[in-house]
Amino acid sequence: MKKRTLAAMSLLLMTAGCSEDADVIRYDHIEEHWQAERVTINSQEPVVNAEAILNQCEDGELLSELDGETFSILGMAGATRAPFITDDYDGYSFSEVTYVEGDAVYALCQSEQMDGVRAVVLKERPSYLKDEVGTEISFLPTVHVATANERAALHKPDAFYENGQDIEPYPVTLMRISPGFSGTVEVGIGEGGRFNPYFDFSPNLTPFDLFIALGRDTETNMPYLLMSYGGDGARYSASILQDTDLLNGADSLTFRRVHNGGTMEPMTPYPLYDLTIDVDGQKMTKTVSMRYRSNALLTDTANSNEIAVAYLHKYPYHREVPLPYPDAVSVSGEANERLVEALETASPSTKSGETKDYKHLTLLRGNLGNSSK
Repeated sequence: MKKRTLAAMSLLLMTAGCSEDADVIRYDHIEEHWQAERVTINSQEPVVNAEAILNQCEDGELLSELDGETFSILGMAGATRAPFITDDYDGYSFSEVTYVEGDAVYALCQSEQMDGVRAVVLKERPSYLKDEVGTEISFLPTVHVATANERAALHKPDAFYENGQDIEPYPVTLMRISPGFSGTVEVGIGEGGRFNPYFDFSPNLTPFDLFIALGRDTETNMPYLLMSYGGDGARYSASILQDTDLLNGADSLTFRRVHNGGTMEPMTPYPLYDLTIDVDGQKMTKTVSMRYRSNALLTDTANSNEIAVAYLHKYPYHREVPLPYPDAVSVSGEANERLVEALETASPSTKSGETKDYKHLTLLRGNLGNSSK
């Protein structure tokens, strides 16, 4: 690693330029690094300008909330920077913009580098979305009691067979949840019990309802929360209900649905099921509840997971074909920090020297880059 760092420093110092006022490292969007596309419910454009997507939420005031009770998801755009080296994902990056219309037109931006979503108001719809109808979605999720046909689908063969466990579902407990705009549904047991996240909602052109029910392992009598996207014919995942009285299974286990559906207000617990069990000869009832936690928008411009890595490579980079090691080597972490600091504080020079096999150097910082040879 030390040899790679020294080689990288020597290469850039030789190509830094000859003006004392010039920046040693100039970062910019490098077009050939990115592949971008735009998608609506009825169309797809596989080749578009990536820089506009990457900069969509860079200008304008970041919002702390959106106005509206229902929204129309107009379209989405994404930009991808492929890995620089085969099987090395340090330089990989993906950014996505979702265009939404409520009381105003919004752009929602997220990426590999952000722990959340940023949003800005747009003056108008992007031109390619001018006539788009979009997909309607409510800000808050809604719970429905399952229909008879939906309950019948629970009896499909092997719908709950997972990891060698044979799960018996309880169709009377089946509920359907229409997605909210953006947030997490959490499940907890008992009064004052801790709520754990179970599934997320995010703006999507093709939102899916989610189904939940209760069931039990036929061998251990362990109660499970069953969950599936996509409705009829889909397989269900099974999660153990996290409660100390239930972790070892329960005798005389019975279920009762107590929720009749409705809109979920943020952070309001909604009792779903009562579980009656026998613990040391005593009957005990546990209530399974859920609540909806809406996602807060990011108002900080800093990226908590910003990429910072350098690549020395023998040949020019092409996004369709990552370079194999040792045709390309990377410098990351503390070594990359030392390299960049040395370059930024170096004095420009017109001296030249041999670059040997590694004639190219690329620095990446966030979605920006700098290429030299």
